[in-house]
Amino acid sequence: MSSPNPLDHIAIQNTLARYCIALDDKNFNALSDVFVEDCITHYPFPGGELKGVTTVQNAIQARLKPVTTQHALTTQTITISEDGMAASAVTYFTGAHFGTGAREGQLLTAYGKYIDELVRSESQIGQWRIKKRECKFMGRVGELGVMEPQ
Repeated sequence: MSSPNPLDHIAIQNTLARYCIALDDKNFNALSDVFVEDCITHYPFPGGELKGVTTVQNAIQARLKPVTTQHALTTQTITISEDGMAASAVTYFTGAHFGTGAREGQLLTAYGKYIDELVRSESQIGQWRIKKRECKFMGRVGELGVMEPQ
């Protein structure tokens, strides 16, 4: 049994960052580079458990439609399995949601953590994707109404 490749930590961080950039750029198709096809996610908004990358893409797109966002990742731990094929990560985040249209100038900031299980691609060296995600809010500050469709 070999030790995990330390470069996998960077590859995992890039996968997690790719998620934030996809959301902020509203490029929801890019989430197929973040999640495995049959992923399972739990988000603290309507819909709760989501199964499959297409379902995740559609739910997040609908949720973020009325806002502009800026997601930032902060404190993080990553643990890679001994065989180097699986990993778990806990990543704290801050998500700023800026109102648009009639809600321009209003802001909702969410603080929370992503609890992820990831798998390494056997066909692409250094490619990691999320197979299971739980998103937990620790708190939200600001105007909740910015998330409502106008």
